[in-house]
Amino acid sequence: MEGYWITHFSAGTARGDGIAMLHGGELLGGDLERIWRGTYEEEDQKVYMRVRLSPFVRREGEEMMARERPVIMTLEGTCTEDAATLAGHPDQREDVLVHVEMRKCKAMRSPAPLRQAA
Repeated sequence: MEGYWITHFSAGTARGDGIAMLHGGELLGGDLERIWRGTYEEEDQKVYMRVRLSPFVRREGEEMMARERPVIMTLEGTCTEDAATLAGHPDQREDVLVHVEMRKCKAMRSPAPLRQAA
């Protein structure tokens, strides 16, 4: 699973898209409103994650959102080389279903050199 992943998630009524970097059992990422940090484990095609989401954006008319109130969640699902689907819930909030779909970013190839006019 190591690499960069495009993510789409839903958690209750919240929805979002972001990017995550997975390397050596650690996950780092974010979207326009949250920073994600956590751990992951792979076992065959199964994947398990513990992720801490911390809000960080300033909304018009509000002070910076408090980082003291992060959301920690446990997710599990399946993965292939190119995609993963996980589900779970925030700690102590089993009534809120979290669903995450991930697609691995493909390595970008260098563009062909420009040809000079003769």
